[in-house]
Amino acid sequence: TKTVSATISGVAVTQTATVTVTTGSVSASQSSVVASPTSITAGSGTSTITVTARDASGNPISGATVVLSATGSGNTLTQPAPTNASGVATGSLSSTVAGSKTVSATISGVTVTQTATVTVTAGPVSASQSTVTASPTSITAGSGTSTLTVTARDANGNTVSGATVVLAATGSGNTLTQPASPTNASGVATGTLSSTTPETKTVSATIAGVAVTQTASVTVTASTGNLTVSTSTTGSSLDPDGYTVTVDGGSAQTIGINASVSYTNLTAGNHTVAISGVATNCTVSGGTSRTVSVPSGGTATTTFTVTCTTPNSAPVVNAGPDETAVTGVLYSTSVSFTDANGNGPWSYTINWGDGSTSTGSRTSQGSFTVSHTYVVLLLTNFTVTVTVTDAAGASGSDTKVVQVLLL
Repeated sequence: TKTVSATISGVAVTQTATVTVTTGSVSASQSSVVASPTSITAGSGTSTITVTARDASGNPISGATVVLSATGSGNTLTQPAPTNASGVATGSLSSTVAGSKTVSATISGVTVTQTATVTVTAGPVSASQSTVTASPTSITAGSGTSTLTVTARDANGNTVSGATVVLAATGSGNTLTQPASPTNASGVATGTLSSTTPETKTVSATIAGVAVTQTASVTVTASTGNLTVSTSTTGSSLDPDGYTVTVDGGSAQTIGINASVSYTNLTAGNHTVAISGVATNCTVSGGTSRTVSVPSGGTATTTFTVTCTTPNSAPVVNAGPDETAVTGVLYSTSVSFTDANGNGPWSYTINWGDGSTSTGSRTSQGSFTVSHTYVVLLLTNFTVTVTVTDAAGASGSDTKVVQVLLL
């Protein structure tokens, strides 16, 4: 309200005039929108939004209706009452979704040029909302690697950056690579797991000291390889039936005398490989059992070298025909033998049948004479056994009957 007065020739006129000056319409450019504070925490913080309505001359406008709006999602906007005598109206903004919010206002339908910016930051790390994942979930012992991805989130699911992550895993033989840096702008930090021990590993994580509820499982499978077993048999009198190969006492396979058999998907590492069924006239170089190392993802080979010789034949003995002898009189008889292998020298034993024996040796095959004196009181028959043994220990025998007569 303006009061207008006047003086005439220096004389103050008693009467005055009153002029009421009212505010103009809302000015989009002169009105303002202010937020305080300009940064709040998602799910818990609140920013006060102050709108001041002014006309083109900057005069505050009372009684104007204000409507607030904000960009982004998860927002809660409290609308203000009409502007007060100072042209001011206040509302509030909170949000569960992190991000930069632009707050704008209309006053009596006029869109205010100025806007306010409120930054909504993520809240503390949530154990239940954060995650731990592994990819792949199955690796090979000693060679495979699983990437462990940890995502930090607050209670409202907003990603949390700059948080320190520490990984842990159950079991033995593990190599855990911790994340090289805190969580990135997407709330993510990655590490790796490898292991030499086949078993299921449970991977857990703490983020900024908070133990994440979720865990990841990584199955470590035994590394495998293949094995080829071969035989190489030379010499004479070879065994036509071949042999039997076993691995670690089982997994038996029949193998020829010059052949190969294969084993697949054996656990990588040392295995006992054995060959059996080798004929007695054959020998295996290095023995019939050996340790073979099977490489992961590769193939091991081993060869059993077998050498055979013609089996030794026992001497063929001829004790001669049945004969008679006289008690008390020296009895001489001729016996003979042959040896197809000529495996001399030879030893012989004569069992005279009366409890006595004679022994000797021969350097050549053929006939030789042996003698013995029987003493009896009655006519008696004795079975005489002639045994000849070659240098390799093979023996042959023959018998005949000697009838001892009285004088």
